[in-house]
Amino acid sequence: MKLQRKLTVFFAICLTAIFSIAAVIISIRINYTNSRLTENLSTQLIESKANEAGAWLAQRIRELHTISRTPTVVSMDDEAIKAYINQLSNDMDSYYGNNYGTFSINKLDGLEYINENQTIDVSDREYFKRILNSDDEYVISEPIVSKTDQSLITVACYPIYNTSSEKIGFVAAAISLRKLTEITDNLSFYNGKSMIVDSSGTIYTHTDEGLSESLIQDIIAHIPKNSDGTLTSERMSEENKGYVAFYAPIPNSHDWYLCTSVEKAELYKDTRILNESLISMWILLLLVAISVSYFVSNAATKRIAVLSSAMENVRKGNLETKITLPGNDELSNLADDFNAMVVDIKELMNQSYEHQKEKRQRELQVLQSQINLHFLYNTLDTLQWKALEYGAHEMADLIMSLSSFFRISLSKGREFITLEKELEHVKSYLSIQQHRYGDILNYEISCDKGLYKLCLPKILIQPLVENAIYHGIKPSLKRGNISINIFEEHDNLNIVVEDDGVGIPEEKLTNIRDNLHRHLTSSNYGLYNVSQRIYLHYGDKYGLNIESRESAGTKITVSLPKIEEDEVSV
Repeated sequence: MKLQRKLTVFFAICLTAIFSIAAVIISIRINYTNSRLTENLSTQLIESKANEAGAWLAQRIRELHTISRTPTVVSMDDEAIKAYINQLSNDMDSYYGNNYGTFSINKLDGLEYINENQTIDVSDREYFKRILNSDDEYVISEPIVSKTDQSLITVACYPIYNTSSEKIGFVAAAISLRKLTEITDNLSFYNGKSMIVDSSGTIYTHTDEGLSESLIQDIIAHIPKNSDGTLTSERMSEENKGYVAFYAPIPNSHDWYLCTSVEKAELYKDTRILNESLISMWILLLLVAISVSYFVSNAATKRIAVLSSAMENVRKGNLETKITLPGNDELSNLADDFNAMVVDIKELMNQSYEHQKEKRQRELQVLQSQINLHFLYNTLDTLQWKALEYGAHEMADLIMSLSSFFRISLSKGREFITLEKELEHVKSYLSIQQHRYGDILNYEISCDKGLYKLCLPKILIQPLVENAIYHGIKPSLKRGNISINIFEEHDNLNIVVEDDGVGIPEEKLTNIRDNLHRHLTSSNYGLYNVSQRIYLHYGDKYGLNIESRESAGTKITVSLPKIEEDEVSV
C-alpha cells in the first residue's frame, strides 16, 4: 500500500473515530435534553387539558349547587318543579351535550321528574343509592344508558336540603359521553389518542377507533392507584410499535384520569429529525475532512515521491541526479542532504576507481618484479658458484647478499614474514650498500631476539633504510650512521630507523606528513608505500611518524601491532 493511501486511511480512521465519538456524545445529550423537554411540554399540555376538563366539571357542579338552592326546588312542589325543569333543560341542554332532558329532580322515593309529561323510577340506579347514603357534596355515576333516549351518559347528582338541613331529594344532570369526548378530542398532541377513565378502569368517553382493544386494556392496566394528583407516564408496546401513555388526574372528579397515548415515533419525532440532521452533518464533515486529508497527504507524498524517484535513479547508477524541493521544511532539507550525499558518493566512487586502478597497477608491478626476481635469483645463484670457482670470494659474498635479498623479497609470494627474516633482508641490503658506499656508511641494528618470531608485512624496513641512505647520508658528502632499533611497547612493536644525515626542511616535512596522513602519492614513494601498506593492513591506528631537523638527521618510527607467528600464515 502506498504511503499516500496509508496516510489517507489513517486520517480517515482517526477522523471517523473522533467524529463518531463526538456525534455519539452529542446525540446522547440531544436525546436526553430533547426527550426531557418534550416530556415536560407534553406534561404541561396534558395537565392543562385535564385542568380544563376539571374546570368544566366544576362549572357543572356549581350550576347544580345553585339549582339545588332555588326556592322552587326546595319547595318540592310538583307542578312548579316540572315547569322549572322544562325551562332549565331548554336553556342548558347544549352545555351538557344533550338534545333534551338534561335536568331532573329526584325525590327520596326514587321518582324522577324529567319534564312536565315524563317521570321515571331510578330507585334501582347505583347513583341513587350512593347519593342517599353518602355525605359527599355531589356524586357522579358510572356511564349508563339513558332511559329517555338510550344514549350513553353519566349522571351528576347534587343533594337538596330543606330549611331544616334535611336531605329531601337531589338534582340530577345527565352529561352525555359525547360531550366528554369532545373535550378530549380537542387535545392536539402528536396525533395522540385520549380518553377519560376512572381508577377502576371505567371509560367515560367514546374510545378512538385508532386504539386497539389490547392497547386500551394495557392503558387501563397502568392507571395509577391512590394518585397524589401528579401526572405520570408509562411506556408500552403494541404490534411492534412503542407508545407512551400519560395519566393526568382530572380535578373535581371521582378518580378520573385523562389518559393520552402517543406513539414514541411521533413523540420523539423532532429528536429523530435532529439526530438525522446531526448524522447528515457528521457525514458531510467527515467527507470534507477526508478530502482535505487526501489532498494534504497527496501534497506531502508527492514531494516524497520525487525523493523516491531520485533515489531509484541513483540506485540504477545515475549519479547526475539532482532534485530541488521548494520550501524550508524537513523534506526540503532532506533533498539538500540527498544532493550532498550523491556528490559524496560520486567522489567516493571516483576515489575507489582510482584506488582500484592504482592497486591493479601495483599488482602488475609486483607480478613483473616477481618474474624478474625469479630470473635474477637463478642467475645470481649461478654467478655465485662461478665466482667461487675462480676464487673471487668478495664477489661471491656480494652475490650471496644480493641473492638473499631477492629470495626474502620473494618469500614464495607471502605477504607476511617473521621479524628475523625482515632483519636478514635489511642486512643483505646494507651489506650490498656497504660494498658501494663503504667509505661513508656505518649502521647498527638493535633488537631483542625474543621478538624474532613476531610477524609483520615484508619489506617494511628496507625502504626506510634506502630513504635514509639516498636522502640523508649521501647528500651530506660525509660519513653517516644509520641505526635500526626495534622494541616492544605494550601491545605495539616499534621500529625506529634513524640517520644523522642532512635532515628535512620544515616545509617539506609538513608536506610529507600531510600526504601520508591523507594517503596521497608523493615523490617519496618508499615512505608512501610503507605507510599505505600499514594502513591497508591495520587501519589508521598504526603507521609512520617522521621527526626531522634540517642538518640534524631524520628519525622515522613505525608502529605495528604485535602479531605472533601462529596468528598468521607466514
